[in-house]
Amino acid sequence: MSSMEELLAENAALKEQKQQLERDLAHVLKHDQLTGLLNRASFIHQVDNLLQKLSPTESPSAMIEIGISGLPRISGSLGRHASDYMIASLAARINQGQYAEFICGRLDYSNFALFIPDVGDPVIALTTAKKMLEALKAPIDWIDRKISLDTSAGVALSTETDNDALTLVQNAGLALRNRAERMGPNYGFFNPSLAQAAKRRTEVVSAIEDAAAHGYFKLMHQPFFNTKSGDLAGFESLLRLDHPKFGSISPIEFIPVAEERGLIAKVGTWALNEACMTAASWPSHLIVSVNISPEQFYTGSLLTDVHTALEISSLPAYRLELEITESTMLKDSDVVLSQLNSLREMGCAIVLDDFGTGYSSLSYLWKYPFSKLKIDRSFIQALESTKTIKGILRSIADLARNLGLKITAEGVETSEHADIVRSLGCDYVQGYLCGKPTDTKDLAAIIMKNFSDQIRPRPVEAPRQIKPAARN
Repeated sequence: MSSMEELLAENAALKEQKQQLERDLAHVLKHDQLTGLLNRASFIHQVDNLLQKLSPTESPSAMIEIGISGLPRISGSLGRHASDYMIASLAARINQGQYAEFICGRLDYSNFALFIPDVGDPVIALTTAKKMLEALKAPIDWIDRKISLDTSAGVALSTETDNDALTLVQNAGLALRNRAERMGPNYGFFNPSLAQAAKRRTEVVSAIEDAAAHGYFKLMHQPFFNTKSGDLAGFESLLRLDHPKFGSISPIEFIPVAEERGLIAKVGTWALNEACMTAASWPSHLIVSVNISPEQFYTGSLLTDVHTALEISSLPAYRLELEITESTMLKDSDVVLSQLNSLREMGCAIVLDDFGTGYSSLSYLWKYPFSKLKIDRSFIQALESTKTIKGILRSIADLARNLGLKITAEGVETSEHADIVRSLGCDYVQGYLCGKPTDTKDLAAIIMKNFSDQIRPRPVEAPRQIKPAARN
């Protein structure tokens, strides 16, 4: 071979090497290095190109998002290399067999996506998702053990308005997260209401962040009365959020979001301080009741927050009630119990709120340092329609008295309700009959005015006195 031929051959080889390097680089840029699947950007790009050629009205396409649970636990116990191996193994199952003909991608560390063009029948998409979940369910061999991971799927179909890759991924993700929040099958379909809920959640998050920064939170106060004397006993302070853009947002809606976003400690501290400062101006026999979120027990600052609120306001600890729900005791109960005991030693009263609506374990009543039970309003509302409710309420009242606990009946709206709960031995009543939640500026008038005639006991036979059992 002549020198010219050798040079041409060498150039050709160099050119081929360059082209191979370019192909390798293009592959690296388009694919996830751990799994070999398309990365998020390339997946979105390829799906978009394909969707432009398809008609969603004639035959919709399907986006399936697969979520993997339990990876942080594996990383924590076996190391990151173990969870990476799990991901690679699951990706290999997705990228083989019947799924290889579809477009597969890895969206993030624990989420995969599968795009099925022209799926036509939604049942086919659902069946494919179920088969994938079944394939991914099989244990993975790792050294000397077998490891199983929980998987779930969200499915979204293309429509005339939702016909781009990013929207379909978002819709499938919403279906996936909605399924994760509910009991039932480990798969779910997207529907427009999920998008509306997601939009509303974004608004609530924005409202909470604004409220924490600009003071849009406020307290309303609902009175409760002593059933024996008819006198005003105190107020429950209720957190409210009025946003200038999003309007009034219910606590049922914003409190869970504040807990999930890690904002409840800041909001709860503000509410505690505000309630104590307000109550300090009331007559000394009136108490204030403040709700404590379960998440506040895990911040490490609850005891300090309560002590500071009392100190700044000069409110005696015996005038402060702290209300918790049964859900507070379901997680790290020893941590909660220790703090509740410290709060009782500080002089605060501990109230079990919404009694009867949760697990209602009797062990809570003797183990935790409660001073009072609040019977949920649903029991009072059911008095007129359910015959057995009165007997249940009597049993609760007898149990509380034998444990030395006071009882508040919530949701008392009629004189008949008041008569019944008084006859059962409830110590306090709270509800619209006594008064609705009221703005702080109007409390002075309520305290001054005599509302006791509405609930003043009628002449009846004196109730049998039951000596409270000694508490351990």
